[in-house]
Amino acid sequence: MPLGPDDRVRVSDQVVFRSIGGEAVLLHLDRGVYFGLDPIGSRVWDALVEHGCARPVLAAVVEEYEVTEEALVGDVTRLLDELADNGLIERHP
Repeated sequence: MPLGPDDRVRVSDQVVFRSIGGEAVLLHLDRGVYFGLDPIGSRVWDALVEHGCARPVLAAVVEEYEVTEEALVGDVTRLLDELADNGLIERHP
């Protein structure tokens, strides 16, 4: 089942990350998966870390980047699925 911006998630214990110039670099220690996020993806990542879901950052990103919420939700959903598929985040009940 795909993850959405309101789904509760947590960062895997095996993931380390760094912010570099507004972008995020993620590494899954066990799998050796390296993942880079652009500035918008990095903002979503920060919301995941802080709030356990992406919804809190959506309104700010919509206003800042002049994108529709419908388009952004689709992009965020794809990002969440990709992060989950690579073991970087996990669904949190």
